Formats: sequence, C-alpha cells, structure tokens
Amino acid sequence: MSRNEIKINVKTSMKETIITILIAAAIIGVWLYEAPETDNSSLSEQTQSEYAGSFDNDGNDEGTPIQINFAGQSGELYGPFEVVRVVDGDTVKLNIGGNVETVRLIGIDTPESVHPNKEKNVPEGKLASDHTKELLDGKNVYIEYGEDPTDHYDRVLAYLYFDENTMINAELLKDGYAKVYTVNPNNKYKDYFLAVESEAKNSGAGLWDTGVFDKK
Repeated sequence: MSRNEIKINVKTSMKETIITILIAAAIIGVWLYEAPETDNSSLSEQTQSEYAGSFDNDGNDEGTPIQINFAGQSGELYGPFEVVRVVDGDTVKLNIGGNVETVRLIGIDTPESVHPNKEKNVPEGKLASDHTKELLDGKNVYIEYGEDPTDHYDRVLAYLYFDENTMINAELLKDGYAKVYTVNPNNKYKDYFLAVESEAKNSGAGLWDTGVFDKK
C-alpha cells in the first residue's frame, strides 16, 4: 500500500469516527431535551391533599367524612361549615356547600325564645339562645347527620361538633341550658345525653334552678 493510500484511509477513518461522535452527541442531546422532569412540587401537593382530609374551606360535604368515636359510638363528621346565625338555643343556620340551611340540634330541647306563638316564649329561652350564640357565633362546626336527616319543617337534623371530642349538643346539656328530647329514630346518644343531663340537673347548672325544665 502506497503512502498516499495510507493517508487517505486514515483521513476516512477519522471522518467516520467524528461523524459517529457527532451522531451520538445529537441523540443524547435530543433525549435530554425531551426527557420529562420530575415535578417534586406537584408530588408534594398531591401527598398533602391525600393526607389533609376531604374538606375545603367552603364547607364541601361531598368528600370522605372524618371517622370518629364519640361516647362509645362510631360516627362520621362532615364540614367544617360556617355558622351563619343562631336562631335560638337549639337551632342554627349553617352555610352548607354554599346554601344556608336551618339545622336543628338532635336530642336536646331548649326553652322557646322565637316561637310564632309568643305566649310560649320565656325569659329562659333568651338566656339559652344567648348561651348558644356565645358558643357558636363566628365559628365553624362539623356535622354528624341523624339517621333521619330532616324533619317535617325541612330542617337538617344533626349533631354539631367543634372537633371529634367536643359535641355542641352535649355541651348545651352539660351547661344546663338544654334538656334531653328524643325523637326516634335519632336516639343514638340518648343514654349519654341522659347521663350528662342528670349531672347538670344535680349540680343546678345553667337553667336547672329556674324550674323551666319542669314545665310542660
């Protein structure tokens, strides 16, 4: 092989090597450009969403409820919902999913303060209403719906909670501003309510010393 032929073969080999390197570099560049990046922020938000619970700030009751065990009874809480207004001692208006609903607290009864028949309204009713306002004005609450979720007035029947350990129905009994009032089938906490009422009555809590709960 002549010297010129050797030079030509070397040049050809170098060209082929350079072309191969350039092609490989181009392929790697395309792969790096098109490869999807891992969005750590999205994954973090998804994880937070999964563990943060199912309720949003607007009181969406379409999500998975919070499972609770209160007074030995299992239950499900929905919310939180904004308290729009306290109507009287045992009735409130809540913003539920953008609709203002009248909610009657299950299992208790307070003296009347806004009854259409004014003869049924008593001073103790105003005291009970004021106490409920003190508890609930400006607050958000969770709902445990009754087995029978509405009454013949189309009011929502529910137990209200500040959290899984604090039921407002029971707090009104404990403070002596309500008595037990059971309408089946919503009798889930009847025995617990009776025990709480007995303690309040024996201690003269709230309105018990007024005799209002002895009236029919």
